[in-house]
Amino acid sequence: MGILFLIIQLIMAGFFLFLCLAFVTGGPFVPSSKTSVMAMVKLANLRSGQTVFDVGSGDGRVLMAAARQGAKAVGIEINPYLVWYTRFRALWRPYKGKVTVLWQNLWTTDLSRADVVFVYLIPWKMADLAAKLKKELKPGALVISNSFIFPGWKVVRKDTDHHVYAFVI
Repeated sequence: MGILFLIIQLIMAGFFLFLCLAFVTGGPFVPSSKTSVMAMVKLANLRSGQTVFDVGSGDGRVLMAAARQGAKAVGIEINPYLVWYTRFRALWRPYKGKVTVLWQNLWTTDLSRADVVFVYLIPWKMADLAAKLKKELKPGALVISNSFIFPGWKVVRKDTDHHVYAFVI
């Protein structure tokens, strides 16, 4: 019984460590509400075959919603527990082949393949992310942000009820 308790404690400590790491690098795991996810996907106006990235994909709820629309959904997540959780959830979905989750840091991941990028980061990292997105995304790529705007960027569409904003590169 003691060894099981120790294993559980180590697992919880690891999970806490990765939650702290995520806060330092971009944002802690704060799940988007179901209505916010639907607003994000609606603003993206996804088409079948598009490639979407969710930076800080958490439990994968945005990825699942995007895949339901026919998009190829790629999650970038720094917390390995959430990566495995999302992968497990995707196994049981009819669109499982359209969801990929990578255990990576968003700051070192190449986002150039993205047609759409979903973002829910802490406000003081938005300017840094804006520079990365401008450098890596192709012209015309869409960026959908939950709750926070990019300084100096023009909002092209928004859902004020859910605090979701769309920007074009």
